[in-house]
Amino acid sequence: MNIKKPICITFAGCIGSSKTPIANFLSCKFSLPVFNNDAIRTEVIEDLGFLDNDVYIKKRNELINDILKNKTSFICDASQDRDWLIFKKELLKHEYSWFIISLNLSKEKLEELYKRKDYNESLSRLDQLFYEHDKFIKENKEDIGMIIDDSNFNDRLELAYLAIKSYLK
Repeated sequence: MNIKKPICITFAGCIGSSKTPIANFLSCKFSLPVFNNDAIRTEVIEDLGFLDNDVYIKKRNELINDILKNKTSFICDASQDRDWLIFKKELLKHEYSWFIISLNLSKEKLEELYKRKDYNESLSRLDQLFYEHDKFIKENKEDIGMIIDDSNFNDRLELAYLAIKSYLK
């Protein structure tokens, strides 16, 4: 991969919308490391026996700052729906380019996925998650590199790969 400046491939989308499968697929295709937000959350829970949000945020920020300082291209397996402006500022500060894959799935599709994955807690928060994602889309259209929706969901891996491959040329 020939990149002039480091790139961060990241996502916008509700919990359970397929960010991790896409991130893992792209990691293999492009030989890029994955920064997994959920893994940090799990680490804190495993270490402490509960989620201490302050400890989680500190660990997350330390790890992401190390990546950014080293100018390492990477895949950020996290949704940018709520924190994009802060994260974008850090990417710009460290001279990164970015490619956001927005997972614009319908509520019906998300409900179907949540039921398949037994995401009962997320099901109860679906309206709030959907609202946050919709707000992100409206406010940050120009930053989105590609959109995956219900109509192309089953081809999401290949479409994401082709879109990023084209972007990197």
